[in-house]
Amino acid sequence: MKKKVICMMMAVTMVAGLMGGCGSSAGETQDAESTESTEETVEAEAVEGDFDSVNLRLSCNGTDQGTDTKTARLFADLVSQKSGGKITVTVFPNDQLAGGNMSKGLEMLCDGTVDIDIHSTSIISNLDNSLMVSTLPWLFSDYQEAEDAFYGDGGTYIDSVLQQKGVCYLGAVHNGFKAITNSKHPIAKPEDLKGLKIRVPGGAFFSAFYETLGASPQAMSWSEVFTALQQGTIDGHDNSLSTINSANVQEVQKYITISRHTYEAFTFMANAAKFNALKEDTQNLIKECVEEATKEMNQQIIADETTLEQKFTEENNCEIYTLTEEDMAAFKEAVAPLIEEYKGIYGEAACTAFGIE
Repeated sequence: MKKKVICMMMAVTMVAGLMGGCGSSAGETQDAESTESTEETVEAEAVEGDFDSVNLRLSCNGTDQGTDTKTARLFADLVSQKSGGKITVTVFPNDQLAGGNMSKGLEMLCDGTVDIDIHSTSIISNLDNSLMVSTLPWLFSDYQEAEDAFYGDGGTYIDSVLQQKGVCYLGAVHNGFKAITNSKHPIAKPEDLKGLKIRVPGGAFFSAFYETLGASPQAMSWSEVFTALQQGTIDGHDNSLSTINSANVQEVQKYITISRHTYEAFTFMANAAKFNALKEDTQNLIKECVEEATKEMNQQIIADETTLEQKFTEENNCEIYTLTEEDMAAFKEAVAPLIEEYKGIYGEAACTAFGIE
């Protein structure tokens, strides 16, 4: 019989005796970054099932208030409640287990140091370049179209690629449509990017995109970006409004252009060997809770975007410019040959999965 379980999200400052992997009983101790307490009560029903008793280690790149971190904690809460406390998840934000290095964080998933990992599509493309296909400019018309792709044919394609690398795809949450920030001047046309040093997360396409528009792309790990922007080592970067806010980028960047030029997702992934060693009921519940957590957070991200624009202007004195259709046409024309080139690089299978002709 199902029983109701009500669980409060509690602050965590130290998690001791973590199990090193799925089903492991190793007496390893690791510090997890503190989780802020919240008054919100998350309620779910425990479900019947033959679940493993296991503690899973989940690593993500975001700050304590980042979308990926908040979604990870929501997932952890849900899976604990629904399993009756048998499945617990310890969340490590800021890629702290990898010393802030995103690429190393991904390696730790592949070698089984962590059980579950969340990284953006541009980072997981280090495993296979075709996974960058979903970041092609102006691919999705809205957030629902993006969600449908990552829980539809696009997600199936991602899983088929990751399985070859020893990784399972579990689902995705919006990182968001990107805006361009900088400290120099408003950006309303391609020429406005000329000469600006713009941080990119890595990957040949993002570098080529900004080079085509006359900017100087600078590859840099996310953990280094705020300081680089603050000190003027770089002039700007691009990111979703939610990520800009969680990292307080608006405090050191006066100009924000709502360009929606590319979409990125944070992908939930599991080490395949460890995940497949779990009981079927455990695997299914993990997938169910990932989907529930990500789709709930997706709705929150959409609702927050208008509020964030207002916050940036009123509290941080930022100047926000939203590209018009005419503005975007100029950008699209400038990068059209590049998009065609990269469709060929990513391949027909990848493009078909994401509805790209």
